[in-house]
This record gives sequence, C-alpha cells and structure tokens, in this order.
Amino acid sequence: MKLSIIKKLLFLIIICIPLTVLSCSNTSKKITLSENTENEISLEESEIIKSITAGEKLLDEGKLEEAKENFSKAISLDKTNKDTYLRIKDKYISVNKLDEAYNIVKSAISNNVDIENMKLLLKEISSKFEVINLTSSIYQYSNYALPKNADIKILGDSVQIPITWDNEIVDTESLGTFKYEGFNEEYGRKVIMNITILENVYDKQIGWVKDFYKENGQLYINLDLVEFYLGREEALKEAIKDGKAGIDENGEYFLPAPVWIRNNSSAITSYPISDDCIYSLCSATINLENYETRGTLVNISYTDFLKAFNDTKNNNARILLVWVDIKNGSIFKIYEQYLP
Repeated sequence: MKLSIIKKLLFLIIICIPLTVLSCSNTSKKITLSENTENEISLEESEIIKSITAGEKLLDEGKLEEAKENFSKAISLDKTNKDTYLRIKDKYISVNKLDEAYNIVKSAISNNVDIENMKLLLKEISSKFEVINLTSSIYQYSNYALPKNADIKILGDSVQIPITWDNEIVDTESLGTFKYEGFNEEYGRKVIMNITILENVYDKQIGWVKDFYKENGQLYINLDLVEFYLGREEALKEAIKDGKAGIDENGEYFLPAPVWIRNNSSAITSYPISDDCIYSLCSATINLENYETRGTLVNISYTDFLKAFNDTKNNNARILLVWVDIKNGSIFKIYEQYLP
C-alpha cells in the first residue's frame, strides 16, 4: 500500500520537473524578447535624433538637399513620431525656409499625425508667406473672369499655382476699386486681386480710310483724321477761315457744296476694331444705280466693306470718308459719310 503511494508520488514529481523547467525557460525567453524590443526602440530613437542633428548641421551649412535627405530619413524611421516633424519644422523656420517647413507639416498630416493641430500650424506658417498681389483695370459693365492661376517663386523655381477664390463673380456695375481674395492650399499662398472698375470712355472721329490690317490676330484700321462741317452756313464759315471759299460775280463767298473738310495733318491714326463691329456704307457706294437712296446707310459684312474700300482706295474721287464710334479705345461702329 505504502509502496503504491510512493510510486505515484515519484511519477508526479517526474512529470512536474520538466514542466517547471519549461515554464522557467519560456519566462526567460519572454524577458529576453522584452529587453530586445526596448533595445530596438532605443536604437531607433537614437537613429532618428542622429539623422535630425545631422540635417540641422547641414542646413546651417547651406547644404539644403543633403539636409533634406537626413530629415526624410528621420521621418521614415517612425512616420508617427510627432516630435520629429515639429523639430524639423522649427529648424526650417529658424533659417527662414518657410516652404520647407510648410511641406514638413503637410507630410505629418498625410501620415495622420495630430491632424487638427498640424492644420493650425499650416495656417500659422501660411500667414508668414508674402501675399501675392494682383491688379487689373476693367471697364464698367464689361465681363471679367478672375485668373485661375498665378506665377510665383517656390524654392527658387517659377511655379504656376491654381487659385481658389472666395468669390469668383466679379461685379462690374459700380465704379471704384474692389478686393477679391483667393488661396492656394498646396503652397499655402494667399492671393489678393485688386480690380479697378473704370467709367467707359466714348469718342467719335471722322477720317479718310487709308488701310485695314491685322496684327497678332487683331484687326486695325488706319485713318487720316479730318474736321468735317456739314450745312451751307457752317461749311462756308469754315472755308472762309481757311481762305478757300469761292467768290461769285457779286463778290460774295460761296461753296459749290454745303460741306467743308479740313485736314490739318497728314498723320495716320490707327485704331483696333472690335470683333462685333458694325460696318455700314452708303447705298450708292454699294451700287451706283441706287441714286434715289444714295445717302442711305446699309449694314454690310467686313468682307464687303473691305472690297468697297479696295475698289475706291486708288480713286481720289471716291475714297471712303467714314465716321468711327469708339469705346474705350476700340472701334465698335464704322459708317460712311455721304458727300453731296
């Protein structure tokens, strides 16, 4: 009986000893693994600090690309380390490299590091950038679209950046200068456009048509400008001033026609012509048989107007005398002056 109990106890002891040893062995392994992990973390932090420090030194020496490589290495070792981004950002700001600092904070956001606070830092850095100021002058009631892009210098290179405007609709009804604000998120740039709305300027001139021509896709007309007086009394008065009026058998001044044209200069004046310009010729210029309606103006195409001009330009008796209506320096209407 006692012998049986002793045998059972021995059996249990034999089984327990290996289990105890195995348990101790596993615990030892766990402790070893924990110590290895801590060492790896410590080594990683050391490498991060080493890379940042090297980058800071290179940045102080003006070696921007080499510094950037070291900073990138530090971030790649632990993309979730907030302090890494902040230290690099601060270093860039300390040497006035705002674009680089802005990009570092953007990379933190893209790696989901403290996003809300990083966005605040972006705004803070953006406020330090020089504002892009644009200006433009346009006429009242004209159509105008704000520019979609702006050219700026980024890291020494010319870059065209897209602009998002707070208000894209430009109201041209009121005269004055108005400010429109925009922003480029990629580079953190604020854009201000000052638009001056000018009063439309209208003018009217008369002259002999000398030529039509195109330059860079823009149509122009050359005119020999003159003074024009219509009506027997006024025309005669001006002719007398110029000493050109005739004298009849009664010793009185007269003109053969109730019109006087004074040309004080041989200078040629060039005007741009708007795309929607209206062209008109006298009925008799279009067709000599239209005698009864010879002075009536008829709207025609530019092609027909040009043909009429080419037909008459070498004939001094039929050279075209035209009025031009001008808006803001550009002709919007050309129409022949009938000469009786």
